[in-house]
Amino acid sequence: MARIRTISTHLTTPLSTGWRVAAVEPGAVAHPSQLEGHEARWLPAPVPGTVAAALRDAGRLDVERPARPLDAPDWWYRAEVELPPAEPGEAVLLRLEGLATLAEVWLDDVLLLRSDNMFHVHEVDVTAHARGTHRLALRFRSVVAALRERRPRGRWRTRLVDQQQLRWIRTTLLGHMPGWCPPVPPVGPWRAVSVERRRSLSVKGAAVHAAPEGEGGVVHVALHVRALGAAVPREAAVVVEGHQGVLDCAPAGDGTWRIEGELRLDAVERWWPHTHGAPRLYGVRLAVTLTDGTVVALDAGRVGFRELALSTEGGGFALSVNGVPIFCRGACWTPLDVVSLGGSDAEFSDALDLARDAGMNMLRVSGPMVYEDDRFYEGCAERGILVWQDFMLASLDYPAEDDSFAASVEREAEQLLDRLQVNPSIAVLCGGSEVEQQAAMMGLPPEAGAGRLFEQVLPTASTLWRPDVPYWRASPGGGALPFHPNAGVSHYYGVGAYLRPLEDARRSQVRFTSECLAFSNVPEERTVERVLGDGESPGHHPKWKARVPRDTGPGWDFEDVRDHYLAQLFGVDPVRLRYADTPRYLALGRATSAEVMAATLAEWRRAGSTCRGALVWLYRDLLPGAGWGLVDATGLPKAAYYGVKRALQRVLLAFSDEGLNGLELHAVNDTASALEAQVELALYRDGEMPVTSARTSIAVPERSAMRLSADALLGRFVDTAYAYRFGPPGHDLAVATLVDQASGKELGTAFHFSHADVAAQGSDVGLEALAHRREDGCWEVRLRTKRFALSVSFDVPDHVPEDSYFHVAPGGERTVVMRPRPLARSFRGFVQALNATAPVRIELAEASVVNSEKGVAR
Repeated sequence: MARIRTISTHLTTPLSTGWRVAAVEPGAVAHPSQLEGHEARWLPAPVPGTVAAALRDAGRLDVERPARPLDAPDWWYRAEVELPPAEPGEAVLLRLEGLATLAEVWLDDVLLLRSDNMFHVHEVDVTAHARGTHRLALRFRSVVAALRERRPRGRWRTRLVDQQQLRWIRTTLLGHMPGWCPPVPPVGPWRAVSVERRRSLSVKGAAVHAAPEGEGGVVHVALHVRALGAAVPREAAVVVEGHQGVLDCAPAGDGTWRIEGELRLDAVERWWPHTHGAPRLYGVRLAVTLTDGTVVALDAGRVGFRELALSTEGGGFALSVNGVPIFCRGACWTPLDVVSLGGSDAEFSDALDLARDAGMNMLRVSGPMVYEDDRFYEGCAERGILVWQDFMLASLDYPAEDDSFAASVEREAEQLLDRLQVNPSIAVLCGGSEVEQQAAMMGLPPEAGAGRLFEQVLPTASTLWRPDVPYWRASPGGGALPFHPNAGVSHYYGVGAYLRPLEDARRSQVRFTSECLAFSNVPEERTVERVLGDGESPGHHPKWKARVPRDTGPGWDFEDVRDHYLAQLFGVDPVRLRYADTPRYLALGRATSAEVMAATLAEWRRAGSTCRGALVWLYRDLLPGAGWGLVDATGLPKAAYYGVKRALQRVLLAFSDEGLNGLELHAVNDTASALEAQVELALYRDGEMPVTSARTSIAVPERSAMRLSADALLGRFVDTAYAYRFGPPGHDLAVATLVDQASGKELGTAFHFSHADVAAQGSDVGLEALAHRREDGCWEVRLRTKRFALSVSFDVPDHVPEDSYFHVAPGGERTVVMRPRPLARSFRGFVQALNATAPVRIELAEASVVNSEKGVAR
């Protein structure tokens, strides 16, 4: 059935309670009747959910070291279900939205279906079984046993996964990537199971598309429906916010009908990424009147009117929305809970809000993961976040010439695209992740990683279902070799795993990087304590290292990568520092990720950059620890998140060191209005003493960028970049501020300095902090500093700052809002500058008193 959200004459009952699960040896129980005489330990099971989630709920799961591979046994789920009676003109269907992975579905003793693709959605007509209580049983056969079956080997091997023959099985690679993912492969009904009672009308297929036309727009509708009783469609209409269009109804044979037509709107608001405008959505409702007078109302979801285009001119990769070039920035998404592959409404909302607030206008669902929940895609559309959608293919040499395998992938793709057909946030459909790269790195010709799936099956499905969205064959891909960053799409780890200097971000001429900047990002202290506990110290503790990501094979991990840049940035030996002062080592590590990511992203956004998009790997950790995520697995932002946030805002001011040409200032304006502003530049010595300053007015047109020479602004030679080195430097800190001309509001601040020199000072910077409680329960912390304060961060339990790890200019002030997390305790904590000798207690304003009874500041 097509992805119509609701139909007024249908009743859907989730089958989410009363489930139990048990493991048996592979092949020991082939029929549900054999379970009664079989000794098995049954556990309550969440549905939707996984075996791992059931074991976790029962306290029987060590997520990093399961007692046995979770996909080694056969697993049986069973529950008593009540099927509604089917009256004449009605049908009862069992709907299973995802079964991981080699599954059988039994109703009593009747085998209803077999499935070998965890991404397929199944509907089974159970009308003949309706009325009364039945036993529904789901068998999930051993994937480990299936992998032992003799099948042809691939042309190459990948170190990404622990079992090469996974190429034959349509399942996620999550749980099979030992370098960075816990060994919890999904087994079970990971998506919803429900019973649907249909009356009057059943939708066999639906296509709903919206497109702008000049100042207006058009909504096209095509339905293929079956009449379930004697009454058949007589007339139909489409309604969009009070505007109605008539649809044609015509019999299509075999009891089915075609309902088609369109509605033209004279004026519509365009859907935009939130960085460039408002993400306007319009609800689409359909009404079908039957010959007996019954009106069937259908909710077709919400559409957005937007034009999407991809330019590859000159080897580039540049997206535009509504004719406006977009610098796509964001991160690669991961499931909110790697154990269950699910999440609550609040968790999806909070995670997407954090991404939007960080200035991210694109999230990528990459090939090793899973197709996401509707709440993700709909949440992105609501918030104006574009989605780069990979098909779930990664690194392996898939058996594309096997007809049954290709057909399974084709069905998987069509079901996904059907589900997403009205969503305006879908911006790129990509064949998969690192398949072509893997082949090329093994010395095979570039075309070896392409083939039938990526050149025929997937582009055909994409064009059929989403002709408005560009299809890209491979990520990375497009250059002389797939991984060359100067053409097409790259996975850029020059700054990062390959230990290149920061200047490489420009030298490599990156065009678009759908993965980049992977570091082992240190979480906040509360999460560190959660990982280790018992006063243990991070570094080489086994618990800590188990959650530091690594590539399988090399003798280094991504903590070594971070340490390399820590040494480059702060001029200290990270090994010696970790021995002598672990808290300082972690603090510098946090700042390193934030500073390197912010500098690299700002470089790519400047005027004249070749780059048109950058997505950080990853948005969120799979487990608490020093993973790749900008956000930890508990939903708490890390220092890296805040560095990225400052570099991705709609209005940006940033420095670049142009060597003998001095410092340059870059102003970026992604808003829909021209920016009239003042730029103020000040140079300081010893973190406090003014040397010289200047200001000028600038005008940055809407959705554009400009550059400004610091030397030209100052009007005289002061060696702003300290490139000529005629004696000792005359300053050690440059601060630039962007101020709105009309309101006087500060729009952005940029800093340029030697991290090593400033961080080594270790002085009293004169930092003060005063907190006021707001009526909405949040707190405003007002900071003031006498001297330059480096990488100012907060330590306030159960409260999340909107900004952190920022710098404050000499004599400067900042106000930061802190939001309480659920069940937050009283507001108490500290603020710390990286170049200060000690943290400073945050004082409470006199109007704020602590209610000791409730433990909440008032």
